[in-house]
Amino acid sequence: ASDNTHVRYVTREAVLNLLKQTVPGEDEDDDPVPKWPEEVAWFQSLAIDRIDSLPHHAAKELLSFSPLRGAKKLDLLSLEGQNMFVIDNALGLSVSGPLPEGIEERYFFDGQTIIRPGATGDCLIMILRGEAEALVPDGCGGQCLPRSYKATQSGSWLGDGRCPSPAPEESLRGVPQPTTAPKERDLMKELMEKKQITEVMYTSLVKPTDYKRAKRKITAAAEAGKLDLSDQKTTDWRWSWDDPKALIVLDILEENRLLSEYGEQRADEVRLHQNPPKPPPPPDPQAILRSGSQVGHLALLGVPLVLSGVVRAKGPVHVVILHRHVLLAAIENCAEVPLFQPRGVTPEDWVEYLSQPAVRKADPGSRPAHLGPNTGPPPHTTKEDAAEPKAGTYEAWASETGQFGKVPGADALDVVLLNAIKGYSLIWDLIHDGPPALLEKIVRQFEPRWLLPNERVIVDEEPNADFLFVVIHGNFVVTLEGAEIDHIGQGAVQGAVQLLSLNEWTRTVTVDPTNRGEAMVQVLKRSKVLETLKQYPQPSSRLKEIQDALRDTRNADWKILKDIPAFGNITERKFLQRVFKDADIRLYCPGDCLAEAGEPSPSLIVVLAGSLRSEQAQTLFFVELKRGDWCFQNNILGIEPNRAHDVVAVSHTMVMILYRHALLNAVVAHPTAREAVLDNETWRTDPSVPRLASLKVFGGVPEPVLARMEVEAAPRYYKQGSIVQAVGSTIEDDMLLFLLRGKVKVSILGIYIRSVEAGGCIGV
Repeated sequence: ASDNTHVRYVTREAVLNLLKQTVPGEDEDDDPVPKWPEEVAWFQSLAIDRIDSLPHHAAKELLSFSPLRGAKKLDLLSLEGQNMFVIDNALGLSVSGPLPEGIEERYFFDGQTIIRPGATGDCLIMILRGEAEALVPDGCGGQCLPRSYKATQSGSWLGDGRCPSPAPEESLRGVPQPTTAPKERDLMKELMEKKQITEVMYTSLVKPTDYKRAKRKITAAAEAGKLDLSDQKTTDWRWSWDDPKALIVLDILEENRLLSEYGEQRADEVRLHQNPPKPPPPPDPQAILRSGSQVGHLALLGVPLVLSGVVRAKGPVHVVILHRHVLLAAIENCAEVPLFQPRGVTPEDWVEYLSQPAVRKADPGSRPAHLGPNTGPPPHTTKEDAAEPKAGTYEAWASETGQFGKVPGADALDVVLLNAIKGYSLIWDLIHDGPPALLEKIVRQFEPRWLLPNERVIVDEEPNADFLFVVIHGNFVVTLEGAEIDHIGQGAVQGAVQLLSLNEWTRTVTVDPTNRGEAMVQVLKRSKVLETLKQYPQPSSRLKEIQDALRDTRNADWKILKDIPAFGNITERKFLQRVFKDADIRLYCPGDCLAEAGEPSPSLIVVLAGSLRSEQAQTLFFVELKRGDWCFQNNILGIEPNRAHDVVAVSHTMVMILYRHALLNAVVAHPTAREAVLDNETWRTDPSVPRLASLKVFGGVPEPVLARMEVEAAPRYYKQGSIVQAVGSTIEDDMLLFLLRGKVKVSILGIYIRSVEAGGCIGV
């Protein structure tokens, strides 16, 4: 502050006393009313007194470092050697008492920026009260590729609390989203580039045989006062594209059917020029951060975290903050400080790691890995048994035997990418024997992207999305036609089909809404791979061989379904086209396991290209599956819940996976196929399957009516663990959900309330 600065402080007590002032009511018997009603309502809203609001003492969660749900926590309060982080409970205040030492709090008003886009993360924040929303950068509604990942602003990523907050710069909002429809956009681009015509002549709009008639019609309109021709100096009347009178002339000629084919085209262009379509509204925020949400765990680890969309307050918001520099100062004498101090993984480290020999399935003299010993393939270990603590967590850093033991968190996340490159056959088989320069270039082609809970990595059928991505941090939900089909986490690789440009995306991948803070992926664009490999003939030829071997996939269509018994009696082409369109197209590499015996999965697998082996663990029995072959029909029909055998890829293989929920959606959309499909679901005839007549609400309803209702009902399927009805959602078409099999758990604010079992219902 300068010498002439004057500051006036107002105590909380003085404000409360003002708000308590009242005046008599309108009538003599009325109770007193607040003297300042608007101000009272305003301050009540600022209190953020909501059912999900957290008390002050909840801020200690910032001092329990755990970037992933379920991971072991590092309690900073109890670390030996630190004395900065202290909780003062002397006053016994938990709701509005003092925060733990070392924790800052800030208050943001509606619309103010909490986290600035384009700035490097430097702290961990948690929302105590209120809500925040993350704006979707332009062009990022359906994919993460246009998101910026490089820091373009200096200073802290925290908003400065100005009201209103400055608008985010356009350069930070990603690739601009098109403001017009594709055809209109192409036409406008052509007109802007060529600038062939800037005027409209009536003689160019009509056929030569109609010149005189067109002139009479225009002259008549001018005499009637609809058009002013006084500015026309020549007989070949003409108007600028910007002149509103040009539209009047076009309307006159169109009403009298005088426009030639060329004239109709020019009329559309002039109208589009004078009345361009309005830009589409910005996409709705995907990430809504509520009380308890945290963002910035990776920033504490020293990862150069950059968000591309502004995070702003949605109403008043109260946040608490743990700054990275405060954390490092507090634990500088603790044994755990290396977890938060990255040493850096250099290009030399990349090359050294990737140059180390690895067990490869195609090495001469080695038995293919998926076959196991000569006694047959061994039993598969579950993913949970095989997994070690996740990189970037305290548990992984503290591990005595794990790969990430004593490796700083940020460096461990870099190793995750190297592991994915080396462990994913599609990439590794291309470059495994390449020179160090190639190995380094491939790693450099990966670009990081950071997303918040519920933000999308990719949406199915999104155009211009030829990229592969590796999950580095966080949990993700995979959906198909609106239903969950998978959950993926650290090290998962998605997008091989798109990297080879064999098919568009058929699945939607979203950051798990329950993810603990930000998630991170590394993306690899097809264009970057081609540009890198063109300098190396052998890897380029390998890539071409894989693409050529799988090209049959492009010729596959709905006819491939006709040989599957479940669809053998269906003659409706549109139904089979719908089933084919709603399938998930995946690529598997040699040795990849598509299915394990005993694994629950409601889907059917059809081979499009390549070959698979259907086998039983510890036996020599197997069946080879080629193009058009299928397996697990009983799973998609709901007859068997679990896989009956293992399925392993022998070569690079493209498969089509049909899911039960998508099949039932197609049945609802095409009722004529209903009987042919549901008659194959033999479990429906079991006497133990509940009927609508068992519901009291239908007591007294005639049996023929109930039977008709069951026939007309829309069958639905929900995968175990998926959400049947989300918080705040409405039941579609006010329908009744009647459970035929399984069990549904009901919870409020994460607290289990009750279960609904088979024969029960939701939505009465």
